[in-house]
Amino acid sequence: THPITTLRGFYDTFKMVMGCQRERNHLLASAPHLTYWMPLAVPIDRWFIWPPPMNCPPAAFGPLGVYWIFFKFYDLLAKFSCPPSFAMSKSRLLREFPQLSHSLKYAMVFYEGQHNDSRTNIAIALTAAENGAAVLNHAEVAKLHKAPGGDGTVSGAVVRDLITNEEITIKCKSVVMCGGPFTDELRDMEDEEEGEGKEVVASKVINGAAGTHVVLPGYLCPRNCGMVDMATSDGRILFYLPWEGHTLVGTTDVKCDVTDRPIPTEEEIDWIIGETNNYLTPECQVTRKDVLSAWSGIRPLAVDPHADPNAPASRDHVVSVNPKTKAVFVAGGKWTTYREMAEDAIDNLLQVHPDLAAKASSCKSLSVPLLGAEGYCRTLPIQLSKSFNLPIQVCEHLARDYGGRAADVCALIGDAVATEEGDPRLLAAGYPYLKAEVRYACREHARTVEDIISRRTRLAYLNVKDAQKAIPIVAEIMAEELRWNVEETQKQMVDAAAFLDTFAGPEPAIATTPAASKAV
Repeated sequence: THPITTLRGFYDTFKMVMGCQRERNHLLASAPHLTYWMPLAVPIDRWFIWPPPMNCPPAAFGPLGVYWIFFKFYDLLAKFSCPPSFAMSKSRLLREFPQLSHSLKYAMVFYEGQHNDSRTNIAIALTAAENGAAVLNHAEVAKLHKAPGGDGTVSGAVVRDLITNEEITIKCKSVVMCGGPFTDELRDMEDEEEGEGKEVVASKVINGAAGTHVVLPGYLCPRNCGMVDMATSDGRILFYLPWEGHTLVGTTDVKCDVTDRPIPTEEEIDWIIGETNNYLTPECQVTRKDVLSAWSGIRPLAVDPHADPNAPASRDHVVSVNPKTKAVFVAGGKWTTYREMAEDAIDNLLQVHPDLAAKASSCKSLSVPLLGAEGYCRTLPIQLSKSFNLPIQVCEHLARDYGGRAADVCALIGDAVATEEGDPRLLAAGYPYLKAEVRYACREHARTVEDIISRRTRLAYLNVKDAQKAIPIVAEIMAEELRWNVEETQKQMVDAAAFLDTFAGPEPAIATTPAASKAV
């Protein structure tokens, strides 16, 4: 490639990394209960690596010092705001990570931020609501409106409530489309002619990439240290992390069609198991029966349809304005930069709507803590345990997920107490989730059993069989809270079971055909 093109690409990547570092620090500061530093070991089993990791020839010499330079430069980009990277000797590595093979030479250790993604998502929505946003979950965009006889500007939408099937017409000055993998479906609606019902297919801007994750028993990974394999058999990077008391391994990256029910393939699960076993001792080798849960998610890879055709593909999120409709869409990106993506989208919107720009103040989201940050401190689990007579493991989970709002959850426990036969306050034996969390979730707008077993708790992602056992318990509590009749309660249980069919466990996923996608 041309040297100038190469320099521009390097500058764009450098700018993206610097932005990620800033946003990572913001997330760690705005949600201290949900986020924390996780040390990640890069195991070295040979002195020269070929093919080189990430298809980068200098990385072939990583074990000889290039990794050390790379991670120190990474620390520098973070302005040394994270714990410093370091080289860990073989003897210390095996003390910290006894599951690893004794044939390793040493490990480089660096730090990344880890968080509860589901709870972060809920905290963002609830924080927005507290600051004046109108939030509607379980809603689907049915149609975008344009003012009759106008200039083609999108000025509203018809939204279908999927709980009540009611359609709601929303009028507005502008529309921002944040459809993730379903952005193309929204853009098709954007180009439809008002009143004519023509089906228009806009230029495609999203390519789906499926990532499979596997959850294994917690004893296969230390509680406070993960691993990154930068030298897998096909060049992909594999993470091996402690997560919610279990071991999370992933992810793969395979082109796929967009669906709201992606299904993990046995081929991808077997690949993850095989790559994992390359670094584990013979006693800790993983088998297919060790898989407690496996699932697939879709990452949207985006391009800008309104950019210069000769512009390079974006390595970060894409924000684009349709000059005809003045609608804005944002896609791509990553969890770390969610706030920056929102700020960029609104900045672009204000550029095409001067009347709104005149009323807008500067962005304040960098200084807004997420729900639960207020009242959180590191000794909160101890306070909860003493106040509500709960096991410390349960209190650690409550403090981690709800922060300063954890006491509100505990207030819903009732008079039940633990006995020799078990703890009736728990949703599932062996997990820190309380039945009171189901009631609390309903008051945070949870409306389906599927939501509770997958996102409000993480049972589906931790152990698909235990999640199946919890369905009737969750349904009974929700029926009481939301006043469901028998038919609705049964429907919820059937829907939740169908959702779990898209997960694999010790056996392959039951579902084989992806469900139809929805623009939500």
